[in-house]
Amino acid sequence: MAELKPRRRRRRLAAAVAAAFLLLAGAGLGAAGGVQAAEGGYFSTSYHRFSTTTAALKSDEIEVGSDRAHAADPNPDLGEVARVRIVVRPADPSVPVFAGIGPKAQVDSYLRGTAHDDFRSAELRPFRPRFERIPGAARAPSPTGRPFWVVTSQGTGTRTLTWDKTHGAWSVVVMRLDGRPGVDVTASVALRFGFLLPGAVGALLAATVLLAHALTARRRPEPAPGPGPGPGPGPGQPHEGQPSSDCRECSGSLVTRL
Repeated sequence: MAELKPRRRRRRLAAAVAAAFLLLAGAGLGAAGGVQAAEGGYFSTSYHRFSTTTAALKSDEIEVGSDRAHAADPNPDLGEVARVRIVVRPADPSVPVFAGIGPKAQVDSYLRGTAHDDFRSAELRPFRPRFERIPGAARAPSPTGRPFWVVTSQGTGTRTLTWDKTHGAWSVVVMRLDGRPGVDVTASVALRFGFLLPGAVGALLAATVLLAHALTARRRPEPAPGPGPGPGPGPGQPHEGQPSSDCRECSGSLVTRL
């Protein structure tokens, strides 16, 4: 019985700690989901201008730090649980442009031999990108009809790429639709995390269940001790089923009289 009380206390404490953690996690996920909803459903960067006198602008996946960003292949990375949206706005809306995402190796193969600018890094405050000029032919082959693109958008005006990112190394390309040199656009990248609100609801519900369990376990009365063996017979008292000495004496005298 002495071991039962400390064990119950430990269980109540563990349930309370887990509930507090889940409450904090649920509140954080809910707050992030609210910010995402207020921002139009995406966490997005500001629009920045990118231009080149070559045939294309290319970037591998971008890993962002506190004040810098650089081309990298994060493995794994947060984008793998997000929907990616890239919005491209040409400086001249009448010029047809092409924006596409494809596997890095195949995009590199497609642009091999064509002059283009490849993103290397950027200062974030203020934003200053650095590209490396890759030499080659002035005009790129047509990007349309290539089977390796996972998502594309082409035509005049604003182009939007929306993609549920999967594991792998990927590259983004922006160019004129006809492959001629000279690209001038502004672009923004955004991420949408679909698990924020469902995760917040699940964490808060789990925390509520654990708190209810801890409170009800605390109020539940301890079990009463079971009946123990009664006191033995006192001195001179017969055990159950055994006649007393007086009865034995009475029986003896009665037998003598008979």
